[in-house]
Amino acid sequence: MSANRTYFTTGLCGTCYRELPAQIEYREDGAAYITKTCPVHGYEEAKVESDWKFWDSATQRNPNNNTWIEYNNLSIIEVTDRCNVQCKHCYHMPDNSTSDKSAEHIIKLAATVATEKICLMGAEPTMREDLPDIIRGIKKLGKVVSIYTNGVKLQKDGYIDELKQAGLDSVSMSIHNPNYHSGTVWKNVQKGLINAAKSRVKFGQVSFTVESRREVEHAMDKIQWILSATPESQHPLDFCIRSPSEIGVPFERDREVFASEIFAWITEVARERGLSFVKHPNHGSNPYHVGGVLVDVKARLTQTIQVIHWATVKSVDTSYMYMGPWASFMPNTWSTFLMQAILRDGVRKGWYQGHRLTRPGPGGLLPNSGTVPAHQPLIRMGP
Repeated sequence: MSANRTYFTTGLCGTCYRELPAQIEYREDGAAYITKTCPVHGYEEAKVESDWKFWDSATQRNPNNNTWIEYNNLSIIEVTDRCNVQCKHCYHMPDNSTSDKSAEHIIKLAATVATEKICLMGAEPTMREDLPDIIRGIKKLGKVVSIYTNGVKLQKDGYIDELKQAGLDSVSMSIHNPNYHSGTVWKNVQKGLINAAKSRVKFGQVSFTVESRREVEHAMDKIQWILSATPESQHPLDFCIRSPSEIGVPFERDREVFASEIFAWITEVARERGLSFVKHPNHGSNPYHVGGVLVDVKARLTQTIQVIHWATVKSVDTSYMYMGPWASFMPNTWSTFLMQAILRDGVRKGWYQGHRLTRPGPGGLLPNSGTVPAHQPLIRMGP
């Protein structure tokens, strides 16, 4: 299929994860594609957006807004590989058989982070019984501390208050929808959300994974509830409505959902509810995370919603990997959260920057759950 327009960029080999020159093509089917050729594994292409006009118009330069400022001053520290649920789209790969690093180790790691703000994640950070101690220790460093949680443990009465007393500055939550979790888990998530709202702890980000317009309606239900049930000072920095990630836990789907579709769904649902949803004028958007503003004229409310499309090793345009939050999942590396998640997936499959780490075990993963401990060097065994 011929391309109407092309430009050069950079990407990754979908097999060995080495960085490569790449090209974005706007094709006659209306979609945008990334193409590249690995010297070892050959040519590949991937659709990056179903609507190339949406892709082309997404990027904003010289942003100056709270989202841009906050995320570029935020680092993620994973405090555990364990989790109390099994989300089908988790970017991690939870493993409840692993042992957590000590609280002292986490606090020392936080001391090395250059950013003022730190978000404690996992898998699920509330799996740690010593989470309040970790929060207290990081607060003593003069850092601003948040957690990103599925909300299940927040349903325990008094737990969010314990974290607040330890110094927790904000809580971010992944909510999803009633069909995403089992009945019991969904009930606990809802109670956890209610307890978080009652606690008056500020929300950082509240996120939803969606694959359909109906799931966007569920997300909008929760967004409107949070905005009405909490004072403006507690409102989230932003809400996030995102497509499922192919990073981490493997899953099957009928088709890929792109940012342009999610943005259109939100626009339609907002209009039906007497609201408006328009592109943020100065969000610092790029095609993978597009900022929008939800406007409720009657309530005199405006709220930022980020529309996220998770790139994969095959579809990532690495030239857009310049906005935080930042992370260091890979030893001796530092980059955006998404790039770190993609690179870690490569290690799990036996590759690091074009080099084979070790011969893969069953299913293509490395031995010992596919991880490389931070104290062991990466071993090159040839392509």
